Order: sequence, then C-alpha cells, then structure tokens
Amino acid sequence: MSAAAPPTVMVTEAIDPAGVVRLLEFAQIVTPAAASEGAIIEQAESVDALLVRVAPITARVIDAAPRLRHIQKHGVGVDAIDVAHATARGVPVSFTPEANATAVAEHAVTTALSAFKRLAIQDAIVSAGQWRAAMTLPVHELAGRTAGVVGGGRIGRKVIHALVHGFGMRGLIFDPYLTPADVADEDIELTDSLPELLGRADLVSLHVPLTPDTRHLIDADALAAMRPTAVLVNTCRGPVVDEAALAQALHDERIAGAAIDVFAEEPPASSPLLLAPNVLLSPHFAGLTVESNRRMAVHAAEEIQRVLAGEPPRWCINPAALGASG
Repeated sequence: MSAAAPPTVMVTEAIDPAGVVRLLEFAQIVTPAAASEGAIIEQAESVDALLVRVAPITARVIDAAPRLRHIQKHGVGVDAIDVAHATARGVPVSFTPEANATAVAEHAVTTALSAFKRLAIQDAIVSAGQWRAAMTLPVHELAGRTAGVVGGGRIGRKVIHALVHGFGMRGLIFDPYLTPADVADEDIELTDSLPELLGRADLVSLHVPLTPDTRHLIDADALAAMRPTAVLVNTCRGPVVDEAALAQALHDERIAGAAIDVFAEEPPASSPLLLAPNVLLSPHFAGLTVESNRRMAVHAAEEIQRVLAGEPPRWCINPAALGASG
C-alpha cells in the first residue's frame, strides 16, 4: 500500500527559509503567481492550509478551497483575513503572537524616543549645514514624565516596562480587558478611560488590534484631549489613527510629534502624514527583524503541523471554529 500524499500548504508570500524547511518536513508547498485574490483562488482547490502574510484571504478564497483546514497568519494582524467566514466554515485561524513582540516593542520605544527628542529635525539641521541656533523647538527629558500605552497585551506591556524601568517615567495603561490585579507590583496604573490617559500622558503608544471599535480610535477629539507636549506612536494598525486629523494636529502644533509605522493605505502614497511636520515615518517595519522573521516562519509552520495532525491550535483567534462544521 502506498503512503498517503503529504498535505499541501500554500505559502502566499516569501517567508524565512527556516520556516520553509520546517514545512517541508511534513507537507508539500505551493505558491501563487501573485499575492492576490485571483492568483490564490487559481491554486486553492488542493490546499489543506494557508500561510499568509498580507495577502487577502477573502470569503471567495476560503470557498475556493474545499480541503482547507487551517489559515495561519505570519504575524499578528488578521484584518486581511475574513475570520468570520472562516469560522462559519469551521476553519481555525491562528497567528504568531510571541514571535515579533520584542521587535515591535523595541521599534516603538526607539521611535518614541527619537520623536520625543526631535532627532529627525536635528538631523535635518546638521545635514543642511546649520547648527544649534537653528534648533528652535524645545527638547525635554523623559524622566518624571508620563508614558501611556493603549492596549496592555504582550507588546504594550514590554513598551511600558521599558519606559518606566529604563527611563524613570510614570506608566499608564488603558485596556478595558485588564484589571488592577493584572498589573499589581508593576509600577503601572490602569486608567478608567482613553481620554483620561490621553490627557495625562506625554508619550502615547498604541498597541490594539484593528476592530470596528478601534478604527479611528485616535480621531480629532482624541487628539484634542492630548497634551501639547505629547508624542503619539503607532505601530499597531494604520486605521486606528485618523491620519487627516493627526496631520492637522501636527500642522497646528496641538501635539509635539508622532512616530508612525503603519498607515491606512500601504504604501501610503497619498497620506497627509507625508507632508506633516514633526513626524517620523517607517514602512510598516516594526516587527521585521532577522530574528523575528525566523521565529514567525517557524512558529507558523509548527502551528500548521499541529492542526493538520489533528491537534488543537496553540494560537487560535477564532476558537468557535473548532466546534463548527465545515
């Protein structure tokens, strides 16, 4: 009797070679001609699992894959995946939350410090052949000031701990899912509301998923609640911030600056932030280090192997799918 054919995993975009090696230990790999809905659908019929970075995994893609048993996100943001439709089909969706938390937290802290110290402006001054007299904007110390994190998960907690214990800041978190017991003995205070945090913090770092409730969480009203000395950092998802409102707040000097890694449209060809002053921009790169890319690829491959072997997923975001019928 011949051995059963290995399962087929579609890898929609390039991943670290370590993940490819891990996948090939138990599966065969197919790749679409492009990371687009149409190209993925063309090869979806024989696919048992999808490993996706940012390609759209729509209801049409899911329905085109009758053998599909698992969707695996390389990273944490699943807004390009139709999770509700996957759940209805009984297809678990997993992500890799432990793989890039350190990378994102390091990026958030680094850009927060750079924006707070206005390093981009200082660099431009020196590059233009000018010197100290051209630096007319004030630069403050972090020690004794207040850092606020919106979203107290893995990344947000790493960020606030670094700022509190590394730089002597006071720490605030707004997260309706946390209780005071969750941050006991951590020198961190939970705030009752987002406006309270925004009104007290000199540095605000965003670490929430994109949901209907968090879309434009930082809008004109939220920005108006911030202190004029405050810096806003966004390394989570672009639509969490109203870019037009933020650009206007920067032009009006209603906040001191911003550091933005994610955008409503990527690449951000028409974002008003491209022309805003006192903003440090990066190309959605916070979670992409050599080390985190390797971890994400390997963690994703290991999760796929678990599910295809009939084991429960470790990082499932839609547990209701585990009891649904396809």
